[in-house]
Amino acid sequence: MKKIVIDSFPISNPYMGFGEFCKQLGERLGARASELRSHYGIELYFIVPPQAKGCFGKEVHYICVPDSLRWLHAFYPIRADLFHQPYQNSRTKRLCFAKKQLLTIHDINFIYEKKGKRLQRAINRFQRKIDQSDYINYISRFAQKDVKKHFHIHQPERVIHNGVTDLSALIHTATLPSTLPDNFFFHISSLKRKKNVHLLVEMMQYLPEQNLVIAGDWSGDYAITLQQRIKENHLHNIYILPNVTEAEKAALYAKCRALFFPSLCEGFGLPPIEAMKLGKPVFLSTLTSLPEIGGEAAFYWDELSPKPMAETVKKQMKFFDASPSYPDKLKQNAACFDWKDCVEQYIKYYLEIVNP
Repeated sequence: MKKIVIDSFPISNPYMGFGEFCKQLGERLGARASELRSHYGIELYFIVPPQAKGCFGKEVHYICVPDSLRWLHAFYPIRADLFHQPYQNSRTKRLCFAKKQLLTIHDINFIYEKKGKRLQRAINRFQRKIDQSDYINYISRFAQKDVKKHFHIHQPERVIHNGVTDLSALIHTATLPSTLPDNFFFHISSLKRKKNVHLLVEMMQYLPEQNLVIAGDWSGDYAITLQQRIKENHLHNIYILPNVTEAEKAALYAKCRALFFPSLCEGFGLPPIEAMKLGKPVFLSTLTSLPEIGGEAAFYWDELSPKPMAETVKKQMKFFDASPSYPDKLKQNAACFDWKDCVEQYIKYYLEIVNP
């Protein structure tokens, strides 16, 4: 039997992109585990937090070590044929007894967020991580281009786009707060500085008759600054929500007029595709991976400045409201990002690696 070990530790944080990615990949691989064993002689092992043991079904194996002892994973006595790091920030840098190592790269946002010595240390660490890997894959063509611009890649590589879950079945399973307005625009993210949410706050001064709901983690320094700016500018058309469940997120997508996502750094961009799967228009920046995943169906802010952004929203929403077939165009674009296809490509890549 060939043994494949997959680091899925981030599933303990479902509000982060890495957690969602590991969850979706693990669940679908777990559902295929019996087939992979009988047809291809593959046994799957997942590194997960102890409390998550069993999360991917009974047909797979689990490697569980508490977070404080995660450094022990590297020395786990399993002679794996492949160790897959599905996210570049994995604290399990390697498995000592693994024959091959595959690294999935989502983004290199630290290139744009760090400076000086901190940036150089991060660059050196990431190059070492790349050098330790035998195979590389990226979640977008932009991520591939960005990495190759800054780092030396000598391994076989490919792009496998993320899948995106259709949340339509969850729409009616959640109750939204009664304090929300009947009509609103929507933004959801980790509320970090790279998400550019302050521009949305400032933009709403120029859309006084419209409302904006912002959902995310409001505990960070940047999020606290956003709250202060909302209060200081007396913006009564902005409503804040904490991290929401999948069902609540689905209900918010379904009810909103459009999704706003002016991010500066994205390796993929999950919320825009989630919204598009429900036929909702999305407004994106023209930066990083967003034009790749939004395609021709998305609306774009050519200028990231509050007043021009507001004018773009007015113009494009008028166009959208007058185009009854446009939701179908949005759904058609979103259909390109399917988890079933994504996992099928990973299985194909696994088999090519372990059966050269």
